[in-house]
Amino acid sequence: MRCLEAVIVNMLKEVEGGRSASSVFHLLKGKKSAQTIQDAHLYKLSKWFQTAPFLTMDTFDQIIGQLLEAGCLTGERQRLFVTDKGLGEMEASFDRTGNFSFLSGWRLAGTAPVFFSRLQLAVQVVSHFAYSDRTYYPVTRDEQVQHWVKQFFKQNSIEKKAMPGQLRRELAYVLEKQPEHPDCLLLRFSGHGQTGRTVEQAAEMLQMEATEYWFRFLNSLHAVIGLLMHGKEPLPFLRQVLSGITVSIPLTDSARKTADYLQKGLTVEQIAAARRLKRATIEDHIVELALNDPHFSIRPFIDEEKEKAVVKAGGTSAVRQLKPLKDQLPDHSYFEIRLVLAKESR
Repeated sequence: MRCLEAVIVNMLKEVEGGRSASSVFHLLKGKKSAQTIQDAHLYKLSKWFQTAPFLTMDTFDQIIGQLLEAGCLTGERQRLFVTDKGLGEMEASFDRTGNFSFLSGWRLAGTAPVFFSRLQLAVQVVSHFAYSDRTYYPVTRDEQVQHWVKQFFKQNSIEKKAMPGQLRRELAYVLEKQPEHPDCLLLRFSGHGQTGRTVEQAAEMLQMEATEYWFRFLNSLHAVIGLLMHGKEPLPFLRQVLSGITVSIPLTDSARKTADYLQKGLTVEQIAAARRLKRATIEDHIVELALNDPHFSIRPFIDEEKEKAVVKAGGTSAVRQLKPLKDQLPDHSYFEIRLVLAKESR
C-alpha cells in the first residue's frame, strides 16, 4: 500500500461510514467550506487538512476503486468501511514511514508554503553571496516572496559577512531536531553550483515512492516550523523568515460575516433574515466559530446542563456520529450537539 493510500484508509477509518469518501478528498485538498472544516475537527483529522493539494478527483476515485477491488475497503462510496485487510496494510505502511506525528495541516496549511518559499530564496541568496556571485535566477517567481526577501536582507541586523555561517548553524540545528532524513529538506534548496530538486527528483534520489517522500517532506517542514514557533533556542535568521505569516483564526469568509453580526447582538433568526440565508447555514457558521475561536462562547445557544449532557453522552471518542447522540438526547437539537462537540474538539 502506497503512502497516500494508507493516509486515505486512515482517514476513512476515522469517519467510519459517518461521512462520504468525498469528505476525505476535500480534507486532503484543503477545501475551505464549513462542512470540511467541521469534519477536520470533529473526526480528529485536522493534521491532514490540505496536505495533498496535488490530488485530483480522478486520481482519488481511482485509488478508492483500487482499494475496493483489493479488498481493503467495503461498501459504497457514500458509506465506506475499512476491512481487516485494509487496516493491516495501512498499519504496515505506517510502520515503515511513521505516522507523521508533526504534521499540522490545519494550523500550518497557509504558513508552510510561504515559509518554505522564503527560505528557499534566502538560502539561494546567502549561498551566492558567500561566493560573491550575483549571476543567478531566483528560485521562485513569486513577486511577493521576492519583495519580502529583498526587504529582509536590507533590514536584517545580522551582518552580511556573518549570514552564511549563521544560516548554516541554524539549519544544522533545526534539521537535527526534526524527525526525517535531513535530505528531505536539503535536496529542495538551490545554491551556488547546485539546483534544488523537484519532489519527484528528491523522491528518486532518496529511493522513496513519491507520495511517501511528499508526506515525509511536509512532516519535516512542519516540525521545523513548530520548533521555531514554540522553541526557545536563539534562531534569529529562521524566526525572521517565519515572521508575519501565521493566520490566527482561519475561517470561511461567510463565517466571518456571521461573526460580525453576532458581535452586534443579532439572533440566529435575525442574521439569517439579514443575510438572506437559511437558519441551518448560520448555525454552520456558529459551529465553525466554536471550532476555531477559543474565546467563542457557546452559552448563548445552549445552557450549561444541556452541554454537560452532551459531554457525558459523547464522552468516548467512539461516539462521533450525530444520530447516536441525538437518539440518547431527544431534547437536544442537532445544532446544540454539534456546538458542544465543536467546543470539545478544539
